[in-house]
Amino acid sequence: MKDIDKLEAFAWLQEFVLLSEEQAGPIIHRVSQAEASDAQEDKFTAFSEAVEKLPTVLKSMKQFPKPKRKELRLIKKLQESGLDAYIKSCEWSIKLLEEPNRARLSAKMWQITLATKYWDLANEEIRRFAEKCKGK
Repeated sequence: MKDIDKLEAFAWLQEFVLLSEEQAGPIIHRVSQAEASDAQEDKFTAFSEAVEKLPTVLKSMKQFPKPKRKELRLIKKLQESGLDAYIKSCEWSIKLLEEPNRARLSAKMWQITLATKYWDLANEEIRRFAEKCKGK
Protein backbone atom coordinates (compact mmCIF):
# COMPACT_ATOMS: atom_id res chain seq x y z
CA MET A 1 0.00 0.00 0.00
CA LYS A 2 1.36 3.40 -0.95
CA ASP A 3 2.15 5.87 1.81
CA ILE A 4 -0.51 8.32 0.60
CA ASP A 5 -3.09 5.51 0.60
CA LYS A 6 -2.07 4.57 4.13
CA LEU A 7 -2.48 8.15 5.32
CA GLU A 8 -5.89 8.48 3.69
CA ALA A 9 -7.03 5.13 5.10
CA PHE A 10 -5.84 5.93 8.61
CA ALA A 11 -7.42 9.38 8.46
CA TRP A 12 -10.75 7.87 7.38
CA LEU A 13 -10.57 5.19 10.08
CA GLN A 14 -9.68 7.70 12.78
CA GLU A 15 -12.56 10.01 11.84
CA PHE A 16 -15.06 7.15 11.66
CA VAL A 17 -14.06 5.62 14.99
CA LEU A 18 -14.01 9.05 16.60
CA LEU A 19 -17.52 9.73 15.31
CA SER A 20 -18.90 6.53 16.79
CA GLU A 21 -17.00 6.80 20.08
CA GLU A 22 -17.78 10.47 20.70
CA GLN A 23 -21.46 10.21 19.85
CA ALA A 24 -22.40 6.71 20.98
CA GLY A 25 -19.80 6.13 23.71
CA PRO A 26 -21.28 8.35 26.44
CA ILE A 27 -24.79 6.97 25.89
CA ILE A 28 -23.57 3.37 25.97
CA HIS A 29 -21.61 4.17 29.13
CA ARG A 30 -24.75 5.54 30.84
CA VAL A 31 -26.67 2.41 29.86
CA SER A 32 -23.90 0.23 31.32
CA GLN A 33 -23.95 2.19 34.57
CA ALA A 34 -27.74 1.94 34.78
CA GLU A 35 -27.62 -1.80 34.10
CA ALA A 36 -25.36 -2.21 37.12
CA SER A 37 -27.82 -0.24 39.25
CA ASP A 38 -30.82 -1.66 41.07
CA ALA A 39 -32.89 1.44 40.29
CA GLN A 40 -35.48 0.58 37.64
CA GLU A 41 -36.09 4.26 36.91
CA ASP A 42 -32.39 4.79 36.11
CA LYS A 43 -32.47 1.82 33.76
CA PHE A 44 -35.62 3.02 32.02
CA THR A 45 -34.15 6.53 31.60
CA ALA A 46 -30.85 5.22 30.18
CA PHE A 47 -32.53 2.76 27.80
CA SER A 48 -34.98 5.43 26.65
CA GLU A 49 -32.15 7.87 25.97
CA ALA A 50 -30.32 5.20 23.96
CA VAL A 51 -33.42 4.35 21.91
CA GLU A 52 -34.03 8.05 21.29
CA LYS A 53 -30.48 9.18 20.45
CA LEU A 54 -28.55 6.21 19.08
CA PRO A 55 -30.58 5.89 15.85
CA THR A 56 -29.34 9.40 14.96
CA VAL A 57 -25.76 8.27 15.60
CA LEU A 58 -26.36 5.19 13.45
CA LYS A 59 -27.73 7.39 10.68
CA SER A 60 -24.59 9.58 10.89
CA MET A 61 -22.41 6.48 10.66
CA LYS A 62 -24.31 5.23 7.62
CA GLN A 63 -24.01 8.64 5.95
CA PHE A 64 -20.28 8.80 6.63
CA PRO A 65 -18.36 8.63 3.32
CA LYS A 66 -17.87 5.09 2.09
CA PRO A 67 -14.15 4.23 2.06
CA LYS A 68 -12.36 2.96 -1.02
CA ARG A 69 -10.69 0.05 0.73
CA LYS A 70 -12.61 -3.19 1.22
CA GLU A 71 -11.22 -3.69 4.75
CA LEU A 72 -12.50 -0.29 5.84
CA ARG A 73 -15.93 -0.93 4.32
CA LEU A 74 -16.10 -4.12 6.38
CA ILE A 75 -15.15 -2.24 9.56
CA LYS A 76 -17.82 0.37 8.82
CA LYS A 77 -20.47 -2.32 8.28
CA LEU A 78 -19.53 -4.20 11.45
CA GLN A 79 -19.64 -1.02 13.56
CA GLU A 80 -23.03 -0.08 12.11
CA SER A 81 -24.42 -3.58 12.65
CA GLY A 82 -23.15 -3.57 16.24
CA LEU A 83 -24.85 -0.28 17.01
CA ASP A 84 -28.07 -1.43 15.35
CA ALA A 85 -28.12 -4.58 17.51
CA TYR A 86 -27.33 -2.49 20.60
CA ILE A 87 -30.31 -0.21 19.89
CA LYS A 88 -32.52 -3.28 19.57
CA SER A 89 -31.20 -4.61 22.89
CA CYS A 90 -32.20 -1.32 24.54
CA GLU A 91 -35.66 -1.55 22.99
CA TRP A 92 -36.03 -5.06 24.40
CA SER A 93 -34.72 -3.83 27.77
CA ILE A 94 -37.52 -1.26 27.96
CA LYS A 95 -40.10 -3.93 27.11
CA LEU A 96 -38.55 -6.20 29.72
CA LEU A 97 -38.83 -3.48 32.39
CA GLU A 98 -42.46 -2.86 31.45
CA GLU A 99 -43.43 -6.52 31.44
CA PRO A 100 -40.77 -9.03 32.50
CA ASN A 101 -40.78 -12.44 30.83
CA ARG A 102 -38.30 -14.99 29.54
CA ALA A 103 -38.90 -14.29 25.86
CA ARG A 104 -38.06 -10.62 26.28
CA LEU A 105 -35.00 -11.40 28.37
CA SER A 106 -33.85 -13.86 25.73
CA ALA A 107 -34.37 -11.31 22.93
CA LYS A 108 -32.47 -8.66 24.89
CA MET A 109 -29.57 -11.02 25.59
CA TRP A 110 -29.43 -12.14 21.94
CA GLN A 111 -29.20 -8.55 20.68
CA ILE A 112 -26.53 -7.52 23.21
CA THR A 113 -24.51 -10.66 22.37
CA LEU A 114 -24.84 -9.83 18.68
CA ALA A 115 -23.74 -6.23 19.24
CA THR A 116 -20.72 -7.35 21.24
CA LYS A 117 -19.76 -9.88 18.56
CA TYR A 118 -19.97 -7.28 15.77
CA TRP A 119 -17.85 -4.82 17.76
CA ASP A 120 -15.28 -7.50 18.61
CA LEU A 121 -15.02 -8.42 14.93
CA ALA A 122 -14.67 -4.74 13.98
CA ASN A 123 -11.86 -4.32 16.51
CA GLU A 124 -10.11 -7.40 15.14
CA GLU A 125 -10.39 -6.02 11.59
CA ILE A 126 -8.98 -2.67 12.76
CA ARG A 127 -6.03 -4.51 14.33
CA ARG A 128 -5.44 -6.54 11.15
CA PHE A 129 -5.65 -3.46 8.97
CA ALA A 130 -3.16 -1.60 11.16
CA GLU A 131 -0.73 -4.54 11.01
CA LYS A 132 -1.12 -4.75 7.23
CA CYS A 133 -0.37 -1.05 6.88
CA LYS A 134 2.74 -1.42 9.01
CA GLY A 135 3.93 -4.19 6.72
CA LYS A 136 3.82 -7.04 9.20
